[in-house]
Amino acid sequence: MELREDYAEFTDRNAEILAISVDDLSGADYVVEHLGIEFPILYDPQAEVIRQYGVYNLLRDNLATPAVFVIDKAGQVRWRWVAERYYQRPANQQIIDELEKIG
Repeated sequence: MELREDYAEFTDRNAEILAISVDDLSGADYVVEHLGIEFPILYDPQAEVIRQYGVYNLLRDNLATPAVFVIDKAGQVRWRWVAERYYQRPANQQIIDELEKIG
């Protein structure tokens, strides 16, 4: 989980990471503790937020498609990255570069 490795880099830029999942989070506490995740993981069982951002079931798997959104303080999406395969993720530096553009 690469985001956790550079979590301080994100928070130093006055950014927060939020993960949203439709998965059953019954074992989430163990995973969070085991992986050392510091950022919040939100549970969206009806996929309401995920649908609003247009990333639900894009890979025909009834799940949230891996995606990253950089949202400014006014709530505007300034940058988005959406995976074409379930295993893809953007590089942390790519996200940091986008954060620096909005200051």
